[in-house]
Amino acid sequence: MGKLNNILRNISAYYQPDVRALSLMRIGLACVILIDLFIRWGDISDMYSAEGWWPKRVVELFGFKQGYWSLHLLFDTVLWQKTLFLVHIVSAIGLLIGFRSSLMSLILWLFYISLHNRNLFINQSGDDLLRLVLFWGIFLPWGKKYSISKYSTTQPFYSLSGLGFYVLLASVYFFTVNLKTGKEWIPDFTAIYYALSLEQLRIFPVGDWIYQSPSLMKGLTVFVYFAELILPLLILLPSKKGNWRLIAFWILILLHLGIAFTLYVGLFFIINLITAVGLLPSATLDKLERKFKFLNPYTNSSITQYELGFLKSLKEVFLVGVIMISVFINLSTLSWFPVELSDTLQVPVNTFRFNQNWGMFSPSIIKKEGWYVYYGMDSIGRQWDLRTNQDYVDFKKPESLLDMHKNDRWRKLTENMQRNDMYFLRPLFCKYVLRKWNKDHPEKKLFSLSLYYLEKETKLNYRYSEAEKKVYCVCDMS
Repeated sequence: MGKLNNILRNISAYYQPDVRALSLMRIGLACVILIDLFIRWGDISDMYSAEGWWPKRVVELFGFKQGYWSLHLLFDTVLWQKTLFLVHIVSAIGLLIGFRSSLMSLILWLFYISLHNRNLFINQSGDDLLRLVLFWGIFLPWGKKYSISKYSTTQPFYSLSGLGFYVLLASVYFFTVNLKTGKEWIPDFTAIYYALSLEQLRIFPVGDWIYQSPSLMKGLTVFVYFAELILPLLILLPSKKGNWRLIAFWILILLHLGIAFTLYVGLFFIINLITAVGLLPSATLDKLERKFKFLNPYTNSSITQYELGFLKSLKEVFLVGVIMISVFINLSTLSWFPVELSDTLQVPVNTFRFNQNWGMFSPSIIKKEGWYVYYGMDSIGRQWDLRTNQDYVDFKKPESLLDMHKNDRWRKLTENMQRNDMYFLRPLFCKYVLRKWNKDHPEKKLFSLSLYYLEKETKLNYRYSEAEKKVYCVCDMS
């Protein structure tokens, strides 16, 4: 036991996040969770209940893997969903103030597993990162500073949870860059051009300004690719003082602020920015505490040195297993890694939602986008445009594709509906739109709805293909 304790202490010396950095990250993530739940609250009826487009009866038929579970599926009513959301919100407030942080992390992790499983088709990579950081937060001492805890401390801790957190962050960038196999990344360096060509993502004014400069877009593509290539190395290089990780922190700040000002990706960039705070080394935090006295409101108190008993040894073995299986899961997403998890192991991985895929803008950038047209007909054959609320159905491109979506969850849904392997979303969405229209407009009830998609493709040199009209679905009130 003493030998294992020494090994753990030696590893922790090189892979030990500062308690203050973790605590700041805890506060930031708690705020993000509250923002996320506030946004989702406005869509509870539409996205998480029988009244919406994804009712309980279809959830387990599409994408729901063996081992998945969800408290949100126990009942399909708006009241039940709001009850769970309120518990979720209270737990996030508890994490924010540092009340029993490990317990709050556990509750939030479980609730996010449940919430993500309830509707798989509106999630993105930032959701996976948030959920997995919350898992590591169960074992990290991120409630020991800047909290209501009376055991405030910055004393070293000995646990592989710090290494697990670093491996998670390194995995995001190591695997995303290895999944970027399209020629738009290398050798063409046109990835940023294609990304900013997507009007449903490009943000005014910075995105529009960069989009006017081909040479700048090529330079930014080079920066993004090689930044993601070097970040895993900087995060995982052994460093007692954390200087390499400080460099990684600043690269991450530049990378995700760039995304924030140019592309509409919801909370993705904020989650990544906040998790980067966990990389800040002690020397940097010492300077911040001297400059901002409010960052050090509690006097440090000594804690008992970490010694490995049986249960703590068991916990560390479990954490080693999670690190190893997480790396294996990520490796299995690469084309050159031929091995996958066995069905026996896949079930617990699904149950704990350790499954992850960091294929952001991979293997290449989407080149096709478009807009939806809602062609309604009443019982005697008169047409109506549900988007513009007029008796003439307009197939022309709207002035802003970005403004067509209420939030990034809806944008992700409409993006997924474009995929041929997710065609099953279209009739459910069509029925929902028609049902909701008739409920909101009893004076203008419609009998049927034709869901059209006008698709255009980006080409080089600011050229686009002519929009192709596609009929995604025709549904009626029967």
